[in-house]
Amino acid sequence: MSDSFLAWIAYMHLFKSIAISLIAMSFQFTQAAPLNAQQALTDAPPMSLFESWNTPIEPFKIFNHVYYVGTENLSSVLFDTGDGLVLIDSGIDQSAAQIKANIEKLGFKITDVKYLLNSHARLDQAGGFAKLKQWSGAQLVASAANAEMLENGGVTDFALGKQLPFPSVAVDIIIKDGQQLKLGRQIFTAHATPGHLPGATSWTTDIRYHFKNYKVIYADSLFTGGYYLLNNNNYPNLVSDIRHTFKTLDAIHADIFLANKADRFHMKQKLAKLNAGDKKAFIDQTGLQNYVAKGSVEFEQQLQQQQRLAQFKTLQ
Repeated sequence: MSDSFLAWIAYMHLFKSIAISLIAMSFQFTQAAPLNAQQALTDAPPMSLFESWNTPIEPFKIFNHVYYVGTENLSSVLFDTGDGLVLIDSGIDQSAAQIKANIEKLGFKITDVKYLLNSHARLDQAGGFAKLKQWSGAQLVASAANAEMLENGGVTDFALGKQLPFPSVAVDIIIKDGQQLKLGRQIFTAHATPGHLPGATSWTTDIRYHFKNYKVIYADSLFTGGYYLLNNNNYPNLVSDIRHTFKTLDAIHADIFLANKADRFHMKQKLAKLNAGDKKAFIDQTGLQNYVAKGSVEFEQQLQQQQRLAQFKTLQ
């Protein structure tokens, strides 16, 4: 056997049924850059806000093979692929124990988790990864810009600087826009949706149920409140990136819309319907487009307000 063939066999043995599909796409994640000392930063929310979002709730089944294992408002979504579990986002550091307990309440083991996927690298989506990775032995998957912040504990945040650090964690797999990760029956596609952070990532996968495919999206944040949008030295492409993200997400047809904050996809209202017997309570084919439309309007209003203020200052 040739050396190249033996190397291929070793590679396949290592990853078994797990595959990363490298698909070239025209739009790439914006890379993080060193912070500019002259750039004003956004005031960080108080830690008490994140702690209030961290209120425990019971885990539940969203849809076939899809489970909510997060907290009252910090989303963490679990997928059973038939060949191991995939977990998206980890809440704050204090969320990790709750997420682990919720996974176990559903009858799984924390070591069943094979992949941890990240939406963006701030303490309320990434704070629990260090513990969850240690407990599970799973591989952490993130965009390059997110990976940089995950590994430095969020201290190069373009908007917040060092105001909201979280436990640093090593990233195992760097994923690009359009790349796919396969485990068992599920294929997860990464979508570059920068704006909230340069490395922001949304994830889609198709769930088979009663001979029909349902597309699930876990959409990242579109929030830019408090950001300096004009000529931001820490993120020069902020405006063009978020506008591109609106177009990217608006073009996706999703049957089940999930997001990294529970209130963004009206989790409580849908859960009430689910508990009342509606097994398709989380089917929401307009949810993503409504989310994008709301985010776009709020962003453009914020941008116009900052433009008017800048124009007023030039006239003084």
